[in-house]
Order: sequence, then C-alpha cells, then structure tokens
Amino acid sequence: MLKKIFVTSSIMVMILLIYLMPGVIELDNNDIATSVEYVDLTTSTVYLLDNDDLLVEANVSIVDDGNVINKIKSLIKHLSEASSEIIPNGLNFVMPKDIHLLDVSLDEKIVKLNFSKEFNDLSDKRLIRLVEAISFTLIDLDEVDGVSIFIEGKNINTFNDKIPEVVTKDFGINKKYDIEKTDDIVKYVIYYSEKIEDDIYYVPITKYINSSSDKISIIIDDLSSNYIYEPNLISIVSEKLELIDYQISNNEMMLNFNNSIFLNGSEIKEEVVYPVISTVFSNYDVESVILKVNGEEILKKTSKNS
Repeated sequence: MLKKIFVTSSIMVMILLIYLMPGVIELDNNDIATSVEYVDLTTSTVYLLDNDDLLVEANVSIVDDGNVINKIKSLIKHLSEASSEIIPNGLNFVMPKDIHLLDVSLDEKIVKLNFSKEFNDLSDKRLIRLVEAISFTLIDLDEVDGVSIFIEGKNINTFNDKIPEVVTKDFGINKKYDIEKTDDIVKYVIYYSEKIEDDIYYVPITKYINSSSDKISIIIDDLSSNYIYEPNLISIVSEKLELIDYQISNNEMMLNFNNSIFLNGSEIKEEVVYPVISTVFSNYDVESVILKVNGEEILKKTSKNS
C-alpha cells in the first residue's frame, strides 16, 4: 500500500513540474550569429629592453590588413608599457605608458610620428634608447627607410640635436665606443646572441673602433673572438673560423670560409648563420648573401627580412 502511494505521489509531482516548466523555445537560425571574422596575422620584429638596458630583437604577431599605417601603429603599441599585448619572456617595454602616439603619416618611405609632450620628459639615455627602438622597429618594414619623430608638432631635433630630423639605421643601436684617436674610425653593426630564461634572442650592437682593416674582416674576427663587450652576450662562432676570401658583385656578397663554420661535422646552426647574415645585411647594401666553405656553396639568403 505504501509503495503504491509513493509511486502515485511521485507521478503527480512529475506531472506538476512538467506543467509548471516553460515551454521549449524554438530558435530560428536567423537568431543565431553565424558570421565569423577572419584576420590575417603576420610576424614582425620589434626591439625591446633586456635587464641590461640593451635593445633586443623580438618577434611579435600583428594583424595584417594591408594598411601600412595600421601596421606601424600596432608596432608602436608593442613598444609601450600601456600595451595589453603579452611581452616575450624576460624582456621589458621601452616606451613609458604616459607617452601617446598622436598621429602617423607616411610619405616617400619616411614615417612621421607625432607623440605627446611626455616624450620629451625622458632622460637622455632613455630617450636615445626609445628613438633607437622606434626607428629600427619601423625601418625593418619594406615600406620604410627613415623615421621622423615629432613632439606636439615639433621635430625632436629642435629639442635634442643628438637626434637627426630623419632617423635612419645610420643612427645606430646599442652604441659602443672603443676609440683612442680620431683617425681610421670604423663603424659597424654586429649581432650577438643572448639567452634569457629558456629563449635565445639576438642583440645588434653598433661599434665604433680604430682600425685600418676591411670592415668584413673586422666583423668576422669580432664574431669569432672570445672578447665581447657585455658578459651576457655570446657568439658561438668558432674562434678557428677564417674568412678565406669574399666578393661583392651584382648586389650579392659571397663569403668563403674554412670548415670551422661547422660545429659538428657538416652541421651549421642557426645561432651561427643568423648573426653572420644579419651582420652582413646591416653593414652592406646587398640583396643576397652566399656562404661557401672551401669554395662550395652551402647557403644563400636573398633578403634581410627572411
């Protein structure tokens, strides 16, 4: 009897609940958003600070909508402390968050950037680093050859004569001076590696030294030397590496090395190739670089951005 009462009561409760529940809502397909917006992403290079106040190459992803002005704005945003972007491991933003980009224009491959007045509040050292970071970041774009920086509509040169009206890569980056006289001064850019946490980054250094040797010989000797300005920077290029000969013709540079460019057997590592190739493109106006070992071609790079 109790079992029958329990079953009957349960059925009645279920019927009551079903009656009280709202009806099933039928959704029309038109009520559901079915459109998906796809965006093209591209990888670009920015220059951020390490803990030793050196600018380091870092790769970031930005939206590529085909508009170079939007690309420039996005890259500048990646330099700022105000950015919501995730910064690469172990690096720091170079532009304080209170500095705002007011306007951007591009004319004949020269970018004009107009910043808020806070840009002029930086110390000389921080200002130079920021100018270096901005100019090298943007000049890496194919569409840009130089950067003209303005503060509230006035060219930065009117406030600081150390900075030219149009900044090109001749301005240098992470500059180091090792000169004892005013004669035979050689300026060159060289790339070192830096390990930060578990990642390898590349650090361009613009050096000024006294020497009467060919620039390329200076560069190779520097890369293969045990002496480096900063203790945290490294070069895994073998100290036994020798440049047998080189040639420049038809916008192409050929470097012929002994087999010490190989680390193990016939293996050549990216940590060797990248500094050598990047250093050549930064110092010579060529479109491609060929690496040879004892006269046999082992590698060719056709673009500094490849």
